[in-house]
Amino acid sequence: DSDAEANIKLVAELKALNTALSVPTLQEFGVDQGRYFELLALMAEQALASGSPGNNPRVPTEQDMVQLYRQIWQ
Repeated sequence: DSDAEANIKLVAELKALNTALSVPTLQEFGVDQGRYFELLALMAEQALASGSPGNNPRVPTEQDMVQLYRQIWQ
């Protein structure tokens, strides 16, 4: 498989695993949507400060992480 195809398959499998294990969404877990979106920039800033994003093959910017956090809510 190409990287793109493998990524699509990985995401599909992770979604299926989450469903099979009944992993709750952030909302189902009780996270307040308004507060979550208020804190996106701070969460991204703190993630970068932790150094953890540097362990990825492509280091995300703060804006990249904010976008990912937005997508996670969906």
